[in-house]
Amino acid sequence: MLSICHRSGLGLVLCASAVAASAADDDWLTIEGDYLIGASVVSGNGHIGDAPVRYDFKPMWAFQLGPFRVSRSRASSLLKAGREELETGVSADFGIFNDWRLGASLRMDNGRDFGGDPRFRGLPDIPSTLRARISTGSALGERWSWSTSIDKDLLGRRGGSRLSAGLGYRHPLTEHSYWDFGLGATYGNETYLQTHYGITPETAQSVGRSPFTLSSGWENMRTSLQYTHVLSEHWVLFGGLDLSRMLSAPSRSPLVGRKTTHSISAGIAFRGKR
Repeated sequence: MLSICHRSGLGLVLCASAVAASAADDDWLTIEGDYLIGASVVSGNGHIGDAPVRYDFKPMWAFQLGPFRVSRSRASSLLKAGREELETGVSADFGIFNDWRLGASLRMDNGRDFGGDPRFRGLPDIPSTLRARISTGSALGERWSWSTSIDKDLLGRRGGSRLSAGLGYRHPLTEHSYWDFGLGATYGNETYLQTHYGITPETAQSVGRSPFTLSSGWENMRTSLQYTHVLSEHWVLFGGLDLSRMLSAPSRSPLVGRKTTHSISAGIAFRGKR
C-alpha cells in the first residue's frame, strides 16, 4: 500500500494504524481455505417404529477457513487427513497443547416427524432445534484416539442435553487408504430421553396409551467401520457401516421398534483449496 505520512505525532499514529490495518487485510487474504463437495448413497433404518430399510441420496459439503468450518454429514472428517473426529455444522477447532483438541459447533437437530403413521397417532412430533456442542479429544499413540462431547438444545424445545464419549482406531492399508474403527456411547438427561422415548401421563390419557417415563441414563452404544481411499490430490472414495444398540430404559420404550439398527454408506467427494 502506498501512503503519505505527516511528521506530526498524530500523523505518525494514523499512518501506523493504516499500515497495520492494511497488513491485517493482506494476511486475511492469504489465509487458505479448504473445501469439499461430494455425495453418498445411504441404506439404513432407525430405532423408532419398524419402517422398512430406506435408501437415500445425501449431498455433502464442507468449507474451512483457518480454525473455522461449515460442513454437513461426514464431509468434515474427509476434509482433513488427521485422526481426530471433526464436528459437523458450524464449528471451530483449536489445539490446546500437543495433540489435545478443543472444538465447538452449532448444528441443526431435525427432530422427529411420525409422518402420519397410524401406530403413533396422537403422539407429539419433536420440533427441530439448534444444538450447541463442545468437544475435546486427543491421540493415544500413533493409531488410537479418544473424544468426548456435550451438546444442548439452545431454543428450549424439549431437546435436553447429551454426553457422548468414544474411542477410535485407524488401521492404514496403504499410503492412500485406511480403515477407521470407532466405539462410543451416549448418555442423555431426563428431558432429552423423555422427549425422544417417553409418553407423558397427559399424552397417554389423551391417546389411550400407557404412560412411559424416563429419568436420565444411557441411550445407546455405537460402533462403526469406515473406509477411506484417496484416489488423487482432489478425489476421495469412502464407505462404511454403522451399528447402534439401544441401552437401558430407552430400549424398553413402546416407541422403539428396533433395539439394533444399521446404516451402510458409500460415496465420492472432491477436495480443493480456495
